[in-house]
Amino acid sequence: MRLPQRALTVAALAAALMATPAAFAAAGESMDADKFVKQCDSDKDGMVSKSELMKMVEKTFDKADKKKMGKLDKAQVDWFLKELMKSGG
Repeated sequence: MRLPQRALTVAALAAALMATPAAFAAAGESMDADKFVKQCDSDKDGMVSKSELMKMVEKTFDKADKKKMGKLDKAQVDWFLKELMKSGG
């Protein structure tokens, strides 16, 4: 994937990730911040850096992209968002 396209994809995924907790909270589901931090915090400093978060998002995206096309259809996005929520709660 070309760099600009990859950057836009990552930015879109980050925006979706940031919006997801609010959407699930509105639906009555809660996020477990401690679990999320433990799962993302690769350097074990007790905080999640942008880099650590993006690694998790990219890893989950790659799992969802079963056909390795570099993009997700609606069903894959649904799975992707559910997997991200599992990481947080």
